[in-house]
Amino acid sequence: MMLIVHLVSWGWLILMVIAGLTRHSIKAANRYLILSRLGYLLIIISGVYLSTKTFSGAWLLTTLKAVLGISTIGLIEVAFARKQESRLTPQLLGLMIGGLILTTICGFSLHYLLMGRWF
Repeated sequence: MMLIVHLVSWGWLILMVIAGLTRHSIKAANRYLILSRLGYLLIIISGVYLSTKTFSGAWLLTTLKAVLGISTIGLIEVAFARKQESRLTPQLLGLMIGGLILTTICGFSLHYLLMGRWF
C-alpha cells in the first residue's frame, strides 16, 4: 500500500513541477509550488516507511535512493526559486531531470533486487 502511495506521490510531484515551471505568471507558479510541497510530504513519509522495510536487505541501495530523492527534491525547490527570480536555466532543468531519472532507476532497481520482479 505504501509503495502505491509513494509512486502516486512522485507522479503528483512531477505533474505539479511541470505545471509550475511552465507557467508564465509567478503567482501561478507559486500555487503549484505549494501543491508540490504536499507531494514532498507524502514522499518523505512513505519513503521513510519503505526504507525501514528495505534497509536490512539492501542498505547501500536504500541509502543511495534516499540521498538521490532528497537531492531531487532540493533541486526542484531551487528550480522554483529561480523561476520566481526569472533566472531558471536549462542547465538546472537538466540537472533536475537527471536527478529524477537516477532516483527512478535506483528505486526500481531496489524493488527488483528485493522482490525479483519490476512491479
